[in-house]
Amino acid sequence: MRSILISSILLVLLCCTTVNAHETFIRPISGWAEVGDEVYLPIGSGHNTSSTELPEGFAFVKVISQTGTVLNHTLDEKTATQGFWKFYDFDVDEPGLYIIDIYHTEGSWTHFITNPPATGYWEHKSADEINWTELNTTGWASDWYVERSYPKHCYGKAFVAAPGADFSLASKPIGQTLEIVPLDNITTVGDGDFEFQVLYQGKPFDNITVTAERVGNDTKLEAVTDKDGKVILNLKDPAEITEWLIRADTGMDTRVVEAKDLPRGKDSKEKSFVGPVHRAALTLRNDYVKPIE
Repeated sequence: MRSILISSILLVLLCCTTVNAHETFIRPISGWAEVGDEVYLPIGSGHNTSSTELPEGFAFVKVISQTGTVLNHTLDEKTATQGFWKFYDFDVDEPGLYIIDIYHTEGSWTHFITNPPATGYWEHKSADEINWTELNTTGWASDWYVERSYPKHCYGKAFVAAPGADFSLASKPIGQTLEIVPLDNITTVGDGDFEFQVLYQGKPFDNITVTAERVGNDTKLEAVTDKDGKVILNLKDPAEITEWLIRADTGMDTRVVEAKDLPRGKDSKEKSFVGPVHRAALTLRNDYVKPIE
């Protein structure tokens, strides 16, 4: 029965396609659950709203109940998997709002530009892990360089509401290094303008681009945070059920990474951006309230 249910869920998730996976997110099947229900949480990686790559490496899921009860789970080889999705489930043992928090890392990446301006390749190592003396640069241009080298950290967040949910809890930070906090009541998703705040290490992060994509239509909405880390995006959608992925990425922001001199071709003067990349994905739906029967 469990495999049949997951197969049915997978059909829903495959409603749209995408390319090249680099961010990690959670897509709850429903925003509402009754006490006693089992909640299924598909976890995937992708640039858009569909998963095109399993979240390999280390992935840790935390489910926080309204009373503060915490369930911890590490995704591993025993985790149910279909297609490019991993599935975690938990029982709704008490009323209230449940916050799902995921951290995922697949290690470090280094991007070489072997033949500028664009041709290059990725090495699944950090700059510190690369043996530069044994680096084979045959066929590379004399001005090759390392564009960037970083450990990748991904953070996902979603909500599931049971009877008696205190929706104000969704607007409180949970302590992710890079976090997108929904400031408006999450039950208003789909009505129009919605305000968010981006925090980095617990402090407002200005001048970072935040994107929103509606599942089923991966057209990106974009806005840049103000001095308080706040941004407004129009999540208007008249559909009966709507689901959005909100994202932010520190990229090569020099407040997070630094420009360094790494080994490079004799004719290159390019600096390399070295330091962590943090990526956050917040999933919001419009069905956190029990449907009228």
